[in-house]
Amino acid sequence: MKTSRELSPDSFENDLVKQFEHISFDHELRLIAERLRELAKQELKDGGDICLRKQKLVDSIRVVSGARKDQYLVVSSRDYGKDLEFGARNSLEKPWFIPAFVTVAGSIDKCLQGALKRALLKARRLHIRM
Repeated sequence: MKTSRELSPDSFENDLVKQFEHISFDHELRLIAERLRELAKQELKDGGDICLRKQKLVDSIRVVSGARKDQYLVVSSRDYGKDLEFGARNSLEKPWFIPAFVTVAGSIDKCLQGALKRALLKARRLHIRM
């Protein structure tokens, strides 16, 4: 039998806070970054001729861990990507990263909401078992 202290709203709040300290969205954020990488590569491939510089750019796009926990960056080691995205002195812009980002941005909210719902259900089940 639980004591009145264990059944109090304060106790539930404390238990919930303890559970949320261990919640991570690392997996979901990594999936979003991977999806952005794939879409960016596809934008480059669909954007006309694949010259050697463009193929090297496609091959160099990768996901790396950021400075903070649960942070991922989609990066490339080629300056050619910047020149394509924004144009250069002798060439027009041919965006490839921004269109990929816009496509992924629509799914970010849904992905994180799903992760948050799963975390809340898990926290609720843990509290009921206590």
